[in-house]
Amino acid sequence: MTALINSIATLRPLPEIWHAHWLLRLPLALVMIHQAMMKFPLSADDAAAFSLPFILWAMSAYGELLAAAGLIVGGLLANRLGDIVTRLAGFAIAGVVAGVLYVVYWAPLADLVISNQFHILLLAGGLFFLLRGNERRLA
Repeated sequence: MTALINSIATLRPLPEIWHAHWLLRLPLALVMIHQAMMKFPLSADDAAAFSLPFILWAMSAYGELLAAAGLIVGGLLANRLGDIVTRLAGFAIAGVVAGVLYVVYWAPLADLVISNQFHILLLAGGLFFLLRGNERRLA
């Protein structure tokens, strides 16, 4: 705590908190699990309600579950494999959420951003982990 106060008082860079990524990783994984569980038990009628083929509906549900698991497992692995798993999970999340935005909420960009902050944040979280992975840079 003293280092934090000294950094702020002297305008030096703040120390990096190495495990802060869990503050984004866990809630994002939990939201993806929740979104997936709302699709179970898988039903062709539910898929038809969104004008989707059943196979795409099922891929979405399982993709959300695997992406959530990938975020958690990727964060636990402190090696290159963990980085790859995290990036793949971010890719899956961004892809699924982009699909949801396109299929369900498509609107002009301004309307999309104003009325779908939740999905925009999920998309940004997925893109963050896709682009950053587990990389740690020292200043």
